[in-house]
Amino acid sequence: MIDPRVLEKMNIYMTREYGNAASNEHAFGWNANEAVNIAREKISNSINCSPNEIYFTSGATESNNLAILGSINLQSDNSHIISLKTEHKSVIDIFNYASINNINTTLLNVKQDGMIDLDIFEKSITSNTKLVSIMMANNEIGVIQPIPEISRICKKHNVILHVDAAQALGKIKFDLINLDIDLMSLSAHKIYGPKGIGALYVNRKTMKNRIKSITYGGGHENGLRPGTLPVHNIVGFGEACEIIYNEINDNTSLITELTDLMLQSLNNGYPGFILNGHSKIRIPGNLNISFPDLKEEPLIQRLRKIAVSSGSACTTSSPEPSHVLSALGINNRLINSTIRIGIGKFNTINDIKDAANYILKVVNKLKIKKNIKMVKKD
Repeated sequence: MIDPRVLEKMNIYMTREYGNAASNEHAFGWNANEAVNIAREKISNSINCSPNEIYFTSGATESNNLAILGSINLQSDNSHIISLKTEHKSVIDIFNYASINNINTTLLNVKQDGMIDLDIFEKSITSNTKLVSIMMANNEIGVIQPIPEISRICKKHNVILHVDAAQALGKIKFDLINLDIDLMSLSAHKIYGPKGIGALYVNRKTMKNRIKSITYGGGHENGLRPGTLPVHNIVGFGEACEIIYNEINDNTSLITELTDLMLQSLNNGYPGFILNGHSKIRIPGNLNISFPDLKEEPLIQRLRKIAVSSGSACTTSSPEPSHVLSALGINNRLINSTIRIGIGKFNTINDIKDAANYILKVVNKLKIKKNIKMVKKD
């Protein structure tokens, strides 16, 4: 849900201050532009970059498109680009689109725990490799990729590094000064901000004249992303970043406590469950759980009383098994018995206990009862 403090700030720019930030001939436009600049600064402060390196988009999906397609030339480029098979569907789809438009693409396998194999990654880089796109924290299994090491390899080979950090922002601390990233996608609704607003960080030193707009219609955002700015959403995004930056330690402690409680509760009632993804190197609050030995039907269809998912929210309309879980080598039957649980700062201990009890009630009803043959002793 949206943080009430964020909504309070947004309401001002949906009612009293409804000016267009691009209108520079009256006070309404000036006020809107000032609000956008303040929000841009709040967002940049939260990740330690310059405000003029933040470009607003409609969300991380658009930022991913702009970062990747804006950095390569589909018409005449013989470039090579690299990503992982476990990336967000928007990145996978961009790579599929690029592959039929003269671009050589590589989607690397991950290890069984969802982590990148750095040796295989470096060996996959060629003299034509132009861009690498790696998600900082996976949206389905929560694993955190080793971005500093990935960045080091990219710099060694003069390759652009794009990082989708939509899931990482507000959950783990990172500093762009230290990470040496070229492009980074962000999204507001992952940090209790409004839906429909995101940003692309563009490193002004490394990406100068190396990225171009993929849409047309005006000079907004220095010509990189045209369109009237949604001032209220931008204000909300800035406020959400400021709040999450100031409260990340308290939030992490709470969410970690609730996550541990969920895992312990599930283990008590179904000790054979599987936590997908690396058990330690992961963001708090993201649990991808498989329950072996269930009847062959989608578990998610039996869990209607709580808000859990079977995979990414961006692909729930697809009947196909999760591409992330498939990339981990999990068979389709077990994928059908898998749910993704998201725990946030507004959840309580009672929420976790109630949800765990409900999940256990359902999965134990679906558990296949194995026949045990009794051997008669003489």
